[in-house]
Amino acid sequence: MDRYTELYAWMWKVFEREEFSLDRFRSVFPTSQAAKVIHDLAKKGYIKRVKRGVYKVTEPEEFIRKISEQEPQDGILDESGMDYAFCESTAVTIWTDGYYWTGFTKGFRPVHIAVKKKDLNSWKKFFRKKGLKYALEGESKTLYGKVYILHPRKSLQVVLKDG
Repeated sequence: MDRYTELYAWMWKVFEREEFSLDRFRSVFPTSQAAKVIHDLAKKGYIKRVKRGVYKVTEPEEFIRKISEQEPQDGILDESGMDYAFCESTAVTIWTDGYYWTGFTKGFRPVHIAVKKKDLNSWKKFFRKKGLKYALEGESKTLYGKVYILHPRKSLQVVLKDG
């Protein structure tokens, strides 16, 4: 567990649904960098700004919902500037106009893409830079949410559907 998640748990225990100020935060959690910590907590979604200098801890249910709803936008792969082709169950869904869905669960939504083997390191860098989850085909990892599954190929056979 990272330090911010642990601090969030303690903040929920202390403040629950109460509003609190920077000074109140500092009195409960001694730190020389209270403003930075509050800024980081707000940026990560652990707390909400109610008004200038007043904050509230995000309800645990709301926090969890926001995490599970954060998904990359559909056109993000085009930002890579590299060639790719949807494949496997993702291609089936595209070619059937969403009529046939397979290969996913409630907690795991893979996006299968074929990529050129020679571009594999560049794809890995791209996903890390964008903060996106990815795995190589057949790789043993715990997968959840939207995950890009990379299928390295010597060459790509691309067929466009509706542009």
